[in-house]
Amino acid sequence: MRATEIAQRLSAQVDGVVRLLLPNGKRVGQEWRVGSADGEAGGSLGVHLTGDKAGVWSDFSTGEGGDLIGLWMACKKLTLRDACKEALDYLGIREDRIDPPVKRYSRPVRDGVKRLAPEHMTWLADERKIATETIDAYRLATRDGWLMFPYLRDGDLIAAKYRKLPKSFRQDADCEPCLFGWQAIADDARSVIITEGELDAMAWHTYGFPALSVPMGGGGGAKQGWIATEFDRLAIYDTIYLSLDGDGPGQQAEREIAERLGRERCRIVRLPHKDANDCLIRNVPVGDMAAALRDARTLDPSELKPAADFEDAVWSEFTRVDDGLRLPWKKTHELLLLRAGETSIWAGMNGHGKSAVISQIVGDLTTHDVRCCVASMEFRTPVWLMRMARQIAGTPHPTEAYIRAIVRALKGQLWAFDVAGSAKSQRILEVFRYARRRYDIELFVIDNLTKCGFDDDDYAGQKRFVEELSDFARLESTHVAIVAHMRKGEGEDHPAGKMAVKGSGGITDMADTVIEVWRNKPLERALERFERDNTPVPDRIGNASTYLNVLKQRATGNEPSIALWFDKGTTQFLAASDHTPRSMLPFSAVPAVTPVGGTT
Repeated sequence: MRATEIAQRLSAQVDGVVRLLLPNGKRVGQEWRVGSADGEAGGSLGVHLTGDKAGVWSDFSTGEGGDLIGLWMACKKLTLRDACKEALDYLGIREDRIDPPVKRYSRPVRDGVKRLAPEHMTWLADERKIATETIDAYRLATRDGWLMFPYLRDGDLIAAKYRKLPKSFRQDADCEPCLFGWQAIADDARSVIITEGELDAMAWHTYGFPALSVPMGGGGGAKQGWIATEFDRLAIYDTIYLSLDGDGPGQQAEREIAERLGRERCRIVRLPHKDANDCLIRNVPVGDMAAALRDARTLDPSELKPAADFEDAVWSEFTRVDDGLRLPWKKTHELLLLRAGETSIWAGMNGHGKSAVISQIVGDLTTHDVRCCVASMEFRTPVWLMRMARQIAGTPHPTEAYIRAIVRALKGQLWAFDVAGSAKSQRILEVFRYARRRYDIELFVIDNLTKCGFDDDDYAGQKRFVEELSDFARLESTHVAIVAHMRKGEGEDHPAGKMAVKGSGGITDMADTVIEVWRNKPLERALERFERDNTPVPDRIGNASTYLNVLKQRATGNEPSIALWFDKGTTQFLAASDHTPRSMLPFSAVPAVTPVGGTT
């Protein structure tokens, strides 16, 4: 939560806050008066107690002032980060978060690190125009003849990059992705600049505006992997200025960073030259740089775009190759896809295997480097993970070592919304948004819709929730798969069809894809009769144990019926009657990653 938001929450309890921070003060009219932030009796410092200015304070003897977070910092001599943490505890607010998977990173060794060499100091000062104070603030050094840019956090060396003059680069391997420059950011800063390179961050500092730098430059995806590790640290800042290059990779990085850190607080900075260091070398005045910050704009709402912006996208639609997440069975790859920006409904009668089908799909995708998040209120988390692990193993009785290896392999690929019983729909959405922005989740699963805090007859609430999930999938460019029940009909001998999905008809209207999972009960009975008295199995009932009947697929209009054969031992669904279960993740120390799809 941003510092200003916390201060606003505190202002609603200003009477209690001032008595906590300044117990020796007293009320004088509409203000709380005290000698100073140190708390002695007096009248130099005043805090507004009422009206729109509630919580605003000023020390008339020093000229200091601000909001209640600033007062908390001044009274308790804390950094902004620690003051925000204490204030949240005081307010009883627990910030929403999903703990990241534990991952081991390397740390740079300090062997060979020395004071900055004269040749490096000369290059920085003469060619790059970086101020000596800036070089000291960022604690640059020399290591084995290379110019060293240390990535420090709270005094610890997290990572390092190196430059051999004039233009050779390297970095320490397997280090935690993080931002460069925390050592130069003031503890009470309420805004921060993020640049595309270390020298750009230092150029801003030379101008008088301390800045950070991304570790891997422009572009998206893995290049912005630092967001997950720095997400909490950046949460307190009211404004984040993005001063990246104006080229394609820079703009791609701007969009991804702003979307994940919050468009409402990110400002796009446009400079007269390529980057901040180029401006410094070309002697752009500090006033112009300050104006660039002042004029920085937010990214327009994603809903508001001129039609001309879609020129390339319109042509791409004419030549587009249909793409999306593929199901485990190769024969489905041209028939059914889970596309980014779409929502799918997986419906079926009780006991027809819809949860098991979804489990196999998720298991297959996670073993092919697709990040998934499952909200299963149908089973406890260890139970559904156990069922999925058996499917991944492809054997009815996997060993303990094999199961432990599978679960470890899922680290960084699979997240669980861990709640027992029903969960409130809005809480699910909040956690999903967080997970998408922080961990870049590609597939979200809800199993099932009736466990999302609705009464059985609350059709309007269920419809609204599916609509919100559809909006979430579209805006975040991810896929949401929703498991739903069918209404009880005349029996189970025939597929029920789209109109039998339990709840409002608007649920299937809003979904992009609707699949009915139908278990072939007539075939099961016929096989039992055949085993008992050799009664022939009628051809008309089909020979597959399960069918995925696609009842709607908005993207293509294709509505195939996909036959699958269920293996009871592994609970895998197979693509043909003569297929046998196969492991999705061979038991090895380092599981291999192969192209998505095609495990059975």
